[in-house]
Amino acid sequence: MLLSAGTAVRRAAMCEQATVLVSKVNWSRLAETLRRRKLLATLGPRITALADGNTDDIFAMAVEQAIEAGRRQGLFLQLASGRILAMLADARIRSTVLKGPPLSEAIYGDPGRRLSSDIDLLVEPAHLADAVELVRRLGYDAPSDYVHDCGLPTLHFALLHGRGALPPVELHWRIHWYERSFARERLLPPAVAQSSAWRPAPADELAALLLFYARDGFVDLRLASDLSAWWDTFGGDVQVGTLDDLLRAYPAFARVIPVAAQVAEKIVGTPITEIITDMPRLTLRDRMAVRLADPNPRFSAHQLYADIGLIDGLLMPPGGFGAFMRRNVVPPREVLDKYARDSPEGRATSSLGYAFRMLVRYSLGLLRVVLDFARPPWASSSAGARRPRSRRRRQAVKHI
Repeated sequence: MLLSAGTAVRRAAMCEQATVLVSKVNWSRLAETLRRRKLLATLGPRITALADGNTDDIFAMAVEQAIEAGRRQGLFLQLASGRILAMLADARIRSTVLKGPPLSEAIYGDPGRRLSSDIDLLVEPAHLADAVELVRRLGYDAPSDYVHDCGLPTLHFALLHGRGALPPVELHWRIHWYERSFARERLLPPAVAQSSAWRPAPADELAALLLFYARDGFVDLRLASDLSAWWDTFGGDVQVGTLDDLLRAYPAFARVIPVAAQVAEKIVGTPITEIITDMPRLTLRDRMAVRLADPNPRFSAHQLYADIGLIDGLLMPPGGFGAFMRRNVVPPREVLDKYARDSPEGRATSSLGYAFRMLVRYSLGLLRVVLDFARPPWASSSAGARRPRSRRRRQAVKHI
């Protein structure tokens, strides 16, 4: 799975190692693992190519069925999002789809390769409340997201359809905790009546994918695979130095984008750091965030959630400590109540109890990083590899 998530260049370099692995694969288990992690349609075709077609019939059929199901779901999402985009355009509200089937078609050549279950739309912050009211006309319930004094949610408003007939919709006003203007200035079409074929500048779209990856804590291979596929398709369109210009324009990204680029290079081989001419030297906090990247999650959902928050704290910009604490450690009472309603146990929690549990999990994450620093390079858990026993194994781990 890790080899197949890499860029085309990395996959080509690892053909020999892939051939060795093919003879040892439990194809049924691999298919089930990919399906559980929503990667069967994304990585299945790449694995088949790495195996030179030497997969069993059950795996091949599972991949084809996943792609067909993805296409049907993608068409459903495209029809629903098209209706909403048209409503917003009629109201003179600029909007665009984030990720979803359009991204799948652009980077994988097929809307069914990237499984999506909801619609993510970016709208202008000034018109976010109006956008919510328009979407609710289609039968969606009112969102329950916490609203700050400025009138905006932390990231987005999430709307569920009252009868479940339409997919969930998330109306974003930004895409990352550290920004308030990047998405509005760089990812929205310049005019309401823009063609649906409009795309952001390559450097802006690449930055957005890196921000999505960092915001989700560098967990699993889904967003990493998007980055490798995007690089294979559009990497040649990004001019050296354009990310430097973006980092100067948005100083809050001065650490998060370089670190995300470093993680992407480590996990899937995207040479993004090479196009940042003023690549900063990683600090201890940055290197800890890189070490927390988990392409093959092994921990509980609670610990993974804590690791995501820990990465948020490690990469926060100057002056961001208060916002980090309110997001992750001492959220408002309304947010804690919503957590309790949405959790399977339905348990209420005190602010002190929640903060204590989060700090304990942060400590566990930091301890894991410290122990990881003490290991020799070949033992890094992020590569999912054990101690190499041969020169070939050492080369494989080095590539990974």
